[in-house]
Amino acid sequence: MGANHKNNNGLEHETSRVGTWISLGVLAAVLLGTYLLFFGVYFDRL
Repeated sequence: MGANHKNNNGLEHETSRVGTWISLGVLAAVLLGTYLLFFGVYFDRL
């Protein structure tokens, strides 16, 4: 039972790390999208 519990903790850690990477990816996509939006609006005004 102890080994099984340890395995679950390791699995949760992996899921947490994947969640962190997904969060970073979403944040990067939002920042990039905002940048492109402002870039497009800026060039539209020229």
